[in-house]
Amino acid sequence: MGSIVCATRGGEGSRAAQIAAIEQAKASDKPLIFLYVVDPHSLDDDVDDSLRQALLAELNWMGETLLRIAQKRADSAYLGTEVRIRRGNVREEIVRFVKDVDADVLVLGAPRGTTANVFGDDAIERLAESIHQQTAVTVNIIRPDQAKDKREHSRL
Repeated sequence: MGSIVCATRGGEGSRAAQIAAIEQAKASDKPLIFLYVVDPHSLDDDVDDSLRQALLAELNWMGETLLRIAQKRADSAYLGTEVRIRRGNVREEIVRFVKDVDADVLVLGAPRGTTANVFGDDAIERLAESIHQQTAVTVNIIRPDQAKDKREHSRL
């Protein structure tokens, strides 16, 4: 039995993705793993090495904090989860991770303000397609507006 991996970061898209991944894990009875990737390449090359290490430590701390928040969301839905942090290029680490854990599904949150493009050419869609091509894992993109619409509809 494979697992569900929810790659997370901050923001509404990640919150919506976490909620969707929790719902999917509960419905499928598959293990859920929240993943955060610290990308050292996201820092400018002009950053001094001593400052670079401090910034990476802060990014790691932020990742741990975001993962604890995601795990608390799952706990409140009575779902046990695992959390993992990787360091490296985001795309490469996600690909490596879903292969390592033999994932069936990867859940990604789209940044706020993006909309599904019929041509599939926005950044999150390109990332999803690249990961799918390299791993054959199903990639679900969750958009904050979709999750909000679903919550509002369920209240009616």
